[in-house]
Amino acid sequence: MNLVRMLRAQAGRYRCAVCSRGMGDCEITVLAQQENRALVRVRCVRCHDENLLQIVLQTDDMPEELLADDKPPIAADEVLDLHQLLSSHTGDLVSLLSGRGREDGNTGA
Repeated sequence: MNLVRMLRAQAGRYRCAVCSRGMGDCEITVLAQQENRALVRVRCVRCHDENLLQIVLQTDDMPEELLADDKPPIAADEVLDLHQLLSSHTGDLVSLLSGRGREDGNTGA
């Protein structure tokens, strides 16, 4: 099934958090997709509020290592660290992922 078509069918069940418009006609852009995961940008057509979503498609033949819950949950400090990283970033997504474009010069390595 086409991922955008499937997401559009689901989007109709939601409303924009900013302007309350139904999201059935929102702009959906798949930014990256690998196996059963996708990074998707959803944009309200009325107020242009944008959200990035990580979509994980559940399938019957999902590898066992993906089903295992051996990783600890994300801590509040990790969320704050990510917020600081994103707020100080001055480049595009590629530079963010490669460690370039940060004001403090730290590459994260």
